[in-house]
Amino acid sequence: MLERAKSKFLVKWYFILPAIIFFIIMIIFPMIWALRLSFFNWHAILGPKMNFIGLGNFYDILKDERFWEDLAFTLFYVGMVVIIELFLGLGLASLLNRKFRFRNFFRIIYLLPMTAPPIAVAALWRMFLQPDLGVINKLLVAVGLPLVKWTTDPGIARISLVIVDVWQWTPFMLLALLAALQSMPQEIYDAAVVDGASPGQTFLHITLPLLSPIITTLILLRAIDAFKLFEYTYGITGGGPAGKTESLSYYIYLRGLSYFDMGYASALSWVFLLIVLGICLFVLKIMRREMR
Repeated sequence: MLERAKSKFLVKWYFILPAIIFFIIMIIFPMIWALRLSFFNWHAILGPKMNFIGLGNFYDILKDERFWEDLAFTLFYVGMVVIIELFLGLGLASLLNRKFRFRNFFRIIYLLPMTAPPIAVAALWRMFLQPDLGVINKLLVAVGLPLVKWTTDPGIARISLVIVDVWQWTPFMLLALLAALQSMPQEIYDAAVVDGASPGQTFLHITLPLLSPIITTLILLRAIDAFKLFEYTYGITGGGPAGKTESLSYYIYLRGLSYFDMGYASALSWVFLLIVLGICLFVLKIMRREMR
């Protein structure tokens, strides 16, 4: 019996060992290495010599105006896309949860944008949003409307990136919320109808409370993913105009892989990680309190 129990225990570890090794090599080791680099002044293009400066890189980040501007834009972007996608996804999920003709066809159509790689989506929307020869501006001119500076006006360029994200990732919200709606017990709604509840009251007092756990999870997942904004900035605006659409991820990329300031880029990465972690924990705490 002891040998059999020991054998079963080893078999379990044999199955999870590859995942543990992958996690250590691909996640834990790079994080520790980046933390180590953050305490050094190292410009990789100048050679392997690294100068230990302690917390110098982190102190420079506090004085870096570009960092604070990029952080402000990233927070704006995350807040906008999460709120818009949540409301659009909830509305579309409520519609597609009803029975009507061609319902399955519309479900497939709505999910298509999510299947494309973000960098391919960025290339597509760059052609759509091009200020002079873009598809959208040509359509506007054709109907007698003025041109819109989708990527060259600072304010509009930010909204353009939000539009692209909403177009691609609202289907994620739709898919999850639709699955949640379809799994809800019909008996509760039948009882509400018998009690004379209106559709609005049913939605506010039954559907939303039951959806609260999945909504919390979706907000956190989309916020974490949106914080990693890179492809749209890289492929559509290049951080312009005048750096107004430069995200923190893109700034880290520039400092590390364009300017080869690896120590400062590593410090930025860790600060970025702590900011995202802190915001997510704060949001999770607030939403848990609201659900009690």
